[in-house]
This record gives sequence, C-alpha cells and structure tokens, in this order.
Amino acid sequence: MTQPPPTLPDTLTDRLYLSTLIARLENALLASPSATRALEEWIALAPERIAAPLLVERTHEPATPCPAAFAPLLGEAPLHYRKIRMTCGPLVLSEAENWYRPDLLDTDMQQALDTTDIPFGRAVHALGFFRQTLARESLWWPLPQETLSRAQLQTLRAGTDRQTAPQENLPASPPSGIALPAHLFRHTALLRTQAGRPFSLVAETYTAQSLWPFLG
Repeated sequence: MTQPPPTLPDTLTDRLYLSTLIARLENALLASPSATRALEEWIALAPERIAAPLLVERTHEPATPCPAAFAPLLGEAPLHYRKIRMTCGPLVLSEAENWYRPDLLDTDMQQALDTTDIPFGRAVHALGFFRQTLARESLWWPLPQETLSRAQLQTLRAGTDRQTAPQENLPASPPSGIALPAHLFRHTALLRTQAGRPFSLVAETYTAQSLWPFLG
C-alpha cells in the first residue's frame, strides 16, 4: 500500500522549514562524491530512526536519449543506458539515469551494471572517478520567488505565524495544507576517470519523499 504524504499546515514557518530541508539535502549531495552515501547519511539524520535500509532498484524502462546539450561531452562512441531508484522502505528518494561508455569500463564493471542493482558509482569505483556538476535544476520551491515582505519577516520573528499563510506573495493552497510535489530538484553531472576522461553522464532527480521522514 502506498504511504500517504505527510500534511503540513500552509504557514510561512512550515514553508521556511521545507526550504531549509531542501537546501540542506541539496548541499549535502553537492558536497559528497557519492549520492548513495549522502542519502544514507541524510536518512540517518531523521528524528526517528528508520528501520529500513537504503536500497537500489534497477529499472528496466526503455532507454531515453542522452540530453542533447551534454551528449557531445561523451564523444562519438555508442552509449549504454541505466536507470535506478534509491528507496528506503516504501519511500522512493531519488531516480538516477546514467548514459555511459562501456568501452571505457572493464568486463567486471560492465557485468555488474548489466546484471545487478549495484549503484553506478560503486560499480565503477576502481576508476577513481570524480564528478563535474553541469546543471542544477529546481523543480519546486516552497517559498515564492519574490522577496519576503518586512511584515512577513516580523511575523516570523515574533513566532506568531501559525495560521493560514498570508496572501501577500504566498500562493493559494488547499485547506489540507501544503501540497508537496513529486520531485524537488535535479542534478546533472559528468563523471570523469582519474585521468580526466569523461565516461558517463548522470541525471539524478530527488523526490519530495526524501523529506517525509522529517515531517512526521
């Protein structure tokens, strides 16, 4: 059974809390050489310890084209495609798509990627690779893009904002509270061998379910 999302009241305080969580998660991912390790550490920070481990599920969906803006970085060689989901119990925390050059991997790496659910980075760990972030895309943000008004900031500082969010700047929301989206942000990165040769492009999309353990 699909677990229902947590419900947060639509207040400025709760929207700021969500924005803080999103920023902290994204900063942790950008600072870590391994998205898998960063997610493991993130889940460990949850107020209540989650019994379920972080798992990788390889999907068998049809290949999608390598993003045209970045495909030339991998050269003219044929590319393989791989997609995985990172899960923790019933939660799907992220989805990652890899387009990679099998000609730059050894036989053991190729077999692991083709036949197991191992995270891509762990399968090619022996390459001593490093990541070059190419793009950061925000897919949802809980606060309006406009600068918060002086009145809103004063209300927040006074700690009295526990009612429906002010109409100024904040979008209208259903009575049940803040409607969380499916996805929060996406990172696109180029993976290079220790010698600097590009061998894979990865697009990682992080879901709102990665916040759920902090919203109970």
